[in-house]
Amino acid sequence: MHLVLGDGEMSKKELTETLKDLWDKAGEEAFWFIVQGKSEPTETDTNLVKWLVTNEVWFEVLTDDADAMDELYSDAQETHVVKRLGQKAVSLLNTKPEEDESADVLALFVSDDSAAEEDRWLNSVLQLVVDAGFKVYGLNDGLVEVDLDGEADTTTEEEEEETVPTPTKRGSVKKAAAAKAAAPAKAKSYTKDDLEEMELDELKKIAGDKGIELPPRTRHATYIAAILGEDSKDAPAVEVTSPPVTKTVESSNGDIDEVVEQVLEIVIEKLVKALQA
Repeated sequence: MHLVLGDGEMSKKELTETLKDLWDKAGEEAFWFIVQGKSEPTETDTNLVKWLVTNEVWFEVLTDDADAMDELYSDAQETHVVKRLGQKAVSLLNTKPEEDESADVLALFVSDDSAAEEDRWLNSVLQLVVDAGFKVYGLNDGLVEVDLDGEADTTTEEEEEETVPTPTKRGSVKKAAAAKAAAPAKAKSYTKDDLEEMELDELKKIAGDKGIELPPRTRHATYIAAILGEDSKDAPAVEVTSPPVTKTVESSNGDIDEVVEQVLEIVIEKLVKALQA
C-alpha cells in the first residue's frame, strides 16, 4: 500500500515512468494507493488519479473535507474523512494493509528546502509516520528514502527493491469487505487519538479481536478505555436515557408544583435503577 501526501509536483512523464517501474517490479502482488483528496488538485494529482483509473488500480481517498473535494476523486473505492491527518495516516498504515503486505508513504515535496513553510504540515505528518516505524520516499525525488532526522538516505530504489510494496491491477486483487473480514486478524497497537476517530462498529471489532466482551449499548468512550486497558469503573458502561413516565399523575387541587415534584421523583427513581442495573 502506498499513501501519497503533499502538494509538490513532477512532470507527467516522470510520474508515469515511476509508477510503471513500481508496477513492473511487483509482478502479481498487491499494489494499491491511498491519495490525498483536495478541493484544488495540482496537475500532478490529476495525472496520478487518471493513471490509477485508466490502469484499474484500486485507490482510496484521505481528506479532511469530503464536501469540498474535487470530483476528480469520484472513482475512489473508499473515502476516509478525518480531523487529524497525521494520526489517521498512521492508523491507515497500521490497519489497511492485509497480512504480509507492506505500506509506505510517497511524499510530494513543494521545495528542496526541508525548512520550507509550504512543506511544514507535510513534514509534521511524515515525522509521525516515521516514528510509527514506516518508511517515507520522495515520489518527486527519484523515490529516495527520506530521513527526517538528517540528510536524505542516498540508497537507490533498486537497492531497496525488497521493501517496495508489490503491485497488481485492481481486477487481480479485490479488497472487498467480506474478504477482509475473513482474513486472519492481526495484532495492532492503537493510540487514544486513533480510537477516538473510529466509529463504534470499528471499536467493537477491535474489542472482539482482543477478546474483550462488553454489555450491549456500551458507550464509545467505554470501548476506548477497555481497548487501552484503562480503568473505567467510575464510568457507567451503558448509555443512560431518560425513561418514559409510565405513572399517571393526577392533581385534584390543580397544584402545579406538586405535579412537577411527583414527576421528578418518578424520573429520578428510574435513573437510579438504570445506573444500578
